[in-house]
Amino acid sequence: MSTASATGFRRRTSGASKILVVEDDPINQMILADFLAANGYVMVTAATGPEGLEQFEREAPDLLIVDVQLPRMNGFELCRAIKGRPDGSGNVPILLMSAAYTDRDQSNRTVQLGTIADGHLTKPFDLVQLLAQVRALLP
Repeated sequence: MSTASATGFRRRTSGASKILVVEDDPINQMILADFLAANGYVMVTAATGPEGLEQFEREAPDLLIVDVQLPRMNGFELCRAIKGRPDGSGNVPILLMSAAYTDRDQSNRTVQLGTIADGHLTKPFDLVQLLAQVRALLP
């Protein structure tokens, strides 16, 4: 069960927050999932954009962490597909990560517009930095 929070995102009313990691590199996916699970989060993973969309619909996560460069549907397309849902189910925070898009100013402008994502991490990133952003998006 979930409700709207002060930030406007829907929130789970009981239990640990659920995070969907959409990352095509199996090692990166495993590191992220293991690290966040060790910090008390329930983890769901996907390796492609379409699989991420399917897992989003099935699992109703509280937060998504999405790689920009994904096969079959890139991270930007996935974010737009989720955020653009007319039923409001896409009102969840999304944290984009990328090694290719390293221009912090552009990333910050994208986040500020709120049209694509609610946060951005440039790979490689420190896991403590990731955890700080996750905690900021899931108060």
